[in-house]
Amino acid sequence: MKISRRHAIKIGSLGAIFTSLSGFAKSVLAEWPAASFDTTVYDEAYAIVTGGVEPQEGSIKIDAPEIASNGATVPITISTDMENVKTISVLVDKNPRPYISTFFINEHIEASIATRVKMRETSNIVAIVETAEGKFIAKQSVKVTAGGCA
Repeated sequence: MKISRRHAIKIGSLGAIFTSLSGFAKSVLAEWPAASFDTTVYDEAYAIVTGGVEPQEGSIKIDAPEIASNGATVPITISTDMENVKTISVLVDKNPRPYISTFFINEHIEASIATRVKMRETSNIVAIVETAEGKFIAKQSVKVTAGGCA
């Protein structure tokens, strides 16, 4: 069977793309915090996020509705004016899976995230901000009239 130069270039290009994507996938998936997502107990998720260190009250602003008519999609914004922010983690204390996410922040930019969370029932949104100086916490209660988690 004779292979044309064009066919050989296509095969080589696809091989190079596949190789680079598989290496990228390994590096991304290597950081997956499975224990955080798998826990169904708030205290366990909290301990994983804080690393056993008790966070201090900090200059963190949680912008969320006081009453959410639909718990399936509750918009929240978390921001802080603290410097050298490394991560912002979000938990919802009465959810079936309380750990929502951790956002990695470039230390040289303003730390602010906006997302939507599912909430099963009225509970606290907990924001944990990690900086070079330590971990800080803020909470805000949101009343949910129609739950979004099954």
